[in-house]
Amino acid sequence: MKLVETGFKLKFMLTFCLITITAVSMASLLFYFLTYRELSHDYGEAFFTLQSVKRAIFPLLFASIQSITLLTVVSIAIAVISLFFSHKIAGPLYRFEKSMEAVGSGDLTCVVRLRAGDQFLRLEKTMCTSINSMNQKIRGMNDVLLRFKAIEERLKTVIEMDPQQKELKELTEDLRSELTELKRIMATIKMEW
Repeated sequence: MKLVETGFKLKFMLTFCLITITAVSMASLLFYFLTYRELSHDYGEAFFTLQSVKRAIFPLLFASIQSITLLTVVSIAIAVISLFFSHKIAGPLYRFEKSMEAVGSGDLTCVVRLRAGDQFLRLEKTMCTSINSMNQKIRGMNDVLLRFKAIEERLKTVIEMDPQQKELKELTEDLRSELTELKRIMATIKMEW
């Protein structure tokens, strides 16, 4: 089972590749236009032009306003896109955590719901199916508990008719004690009826 959809991963990688390619292209164009010099036909003048371009490159790349602005814009774009994509993963994980805490505390009525476009949709379905399955099984246990209660009442009636049956009376008390414990445990679980 894949938790993160392939389409999401491809879109995520493609977005970052496009941002990188755009940033490199912008930096290259900026570098080209700021360092463009016409070379003359004379070797000495051409050498002097190349030396002046060389001296201009270091400050241009590391200390110029254009470089700092470009770096800032690209960093902000990456931060915004990272935040957007991370919410598609972190949001569902947060909701799963809260739902599992509720289930762990005995609340089987909780339902996990994700937003459209969130990741982990298959996991959401699996969790909902598991919670519903546990709810049905515990509902069955509660039905058995009710039948035990009816048996206890019938045993009480039999004992009241013939109080001399001491062993039957002790069994009834044991049954009552076990039923009380089962009721206590069942009371800690919240489920749909």
